[in-house]
Amino acid sequence: MLIQKSKEYESLIDPRLLQAFKRIRRNARNGLAVVYVERDACGGCFNKIPPQRQMDIRLRKKIIVCEYCGRILVDKELAGVD
Repeated sequence: MLIQKSKEYESLIDPRLLQAFKRIRRNARNGLAVVYVERDACGGCFNKIPPQRQMDIRLRKKIIVCEYCGRILVDKELAGVD
């Protein structure tokens, strides 16, 4: 059932973005392609994220990736975390 739902949602996403997401997920050590910023650091590699980059992430105007590990960064609110 979940696989079927994921196929439905995949059809709604820009193929270029979906391919990039799958590539990131394949290369990530724990399979996480999207992580949130916690304590001013990337939730995947734990490297510090500069304040200006954190502001860009909070504004959600474009997709921001970690310059160290390549994972997609989102803010905690978007990730559904307190």
